[in-house]
Amino acid sequence: MGDRAAHNAQVEAIDRIFRELTWHGQKHAIHTLTRPEIGLTMPQMITLLAIHDSGACRMGTLADATQQSGGTLTGIVDRLIDDHLVERVRSANDRRVIEVTLTGEGQARVQQVIDARRADMERILAHFDDGQIDQFEQLLDTFLHGVRGELLPEEDPDREISA
Repeated sequence: MGDRAAHNAQVEAIDRIFRELTWHGQKHAIHTLTRPEIGLTMPQMITLLAIHDSGACRMGTLADATQQSGGTLTGIVDRLIDDHLVERVRSANDRRVIEVTLTGEGQARVQQVIDARRADMERILAHFDDGQIDQFEQLLDTFLHGVRGELLPEEDPDREISA
């Protein structure tokens, strides 16, 4: 097999692995979220983590960060309010502005998600030694920079969503 053909085969293999990782990652995240003590949907988790990462924020900012429409986000936030995980508050800087912020219960739920995902990741990485973990982190970081570089110009490559 020539160099070009070998390269193409490697790219296809990496793409297949990435698709499978994405699929299993989503299934794993949903499994974590549906634990009785967590009880969130994926959009709710993304929204809670975005609020956690930015603190109090306007709905427009939250819609941009979570890549959800305003209408969809309003429904999610309303359910999170009903569950006492977030609240709408007036901005400290401009009393005309309403922001969304985590409640104490919301902060505790986010911490449960973070702790559960960390424990899951610890189990997944248990077969790696320290050197492999360092190398894997560097390779994933390089890959992520490449993915961000491929984003469309109107997308923000510095925006991160924690999970």
